[in-house]
Amino acid sequence: MPQVIIEESTFERLQRHARPLVDTTDMVVNRALDALENREDPSTPVRESSAVERCIDPRRLPNLTHTKVLDASLDGVRVVRPNWNSLIEMVLVRATKQFEDFDEFRKCCPVNMVVGCKEDEGYRYLAEINVSVQGMSANDACAALVIAAQSLSLELEVVFLWRAKEGAAYPGERARLTISAASHSRGARVA
Repeated sequence: MPQVIIEESTFERLQRHARPLVDTTDMVVNRALDALENREDPSTPVRESSAVERCIDPRRLPNLTHTKVLDASLDGVRVVRPNWNSLIEMVLVRATKQFEDFDEFRKCCPVNMVVGCKEDEGYRYLAEINVSVQGMSANDACAALVIAAQSLSLELEVVFLWRAKEGAAYPGERARLTISAASHSRGARVA
């Protein structure tokens, strides 16, 4: 039997298309080859970004346990090395520019936060706005992001992946959450 050496990144791509505890690497490669051979126009190049993504309805968020944020943008600006909590922090910095009253600020951004520096019990100090924010689970952070983006009329796009772990809602699958400017007046739209 021949041995094939592949890059780590290629193996990770294969894992995104495997059913955990069911598919072997050989099965995933065969499924990919079947898809290539069954295309109507074999001369059409396959794009790397052709991976299927779930479109997430912001009004009905799935379980986001074991997710990793792959890409994000806020008001059209790409976020460098995003994660759920860093996105919340960015939104909070934006929100402080719109509110003078801390209680109003807290209503639009439903996160545990206190004025001033607090760095215990999972809090992180954001010196730029003199507020400390408690870290959250992916589920809580995403729910807060949706509420804050809608309250502040921010455009938000998050692409994420469920890790291939037990307890993940959709192991190995990618998803996209989009809140557009047009959705703020009538509720969030499905991306």
